[in-house]
Amino acid sequence: MKKKIIILLPIIFIGISAILIYQTRSTRNEYRENLETSTSVELSSFEQLQKATNKELIDLGEALISFVHFDDVNVATVTTEQEELSFPLSVVDRDSNQFQLVTVNFSPDTLIIGDSFGLATDEMENYYYYSSN
Repeated sequence: MKKKIIILLPIIFIGISAILIYQTRSTRNEYRENLETSTSVELSSFEQLQKATNKELIDLGEALISFVHFDDVNVATVTTEQEELSFPLSVVDRDSNQFQLVTVNFSPDTLIIGDSFGLATDEMENYYYYSSN
């Protein structure tokens, strides 16, 4: 009888230890997975725009409003790293030189000369504003 107890006790101890180790490892793995998903990298402004529009957009990079012509034409010249683009504008406040880019989707209501932002386009050559921060 004593021999059976001496043999069974270590086997039971090893079995219980194995079960406890397995449970703590799976708990630790679940915790890691939850931690990784909760601290995953947030989407960039461009990626958020692309997700919001549900379109395949081309990122033109950072754009700078370099010149605005308020007289007869009402056109703003926007410069990116590769090209200069002209957009029609709507004057918001002539005294403070505030305007709005009418044909740029999601652009804010007021812009001024020297503002910079992200610019994207789609295959139909529609332009989209996104924050460059």
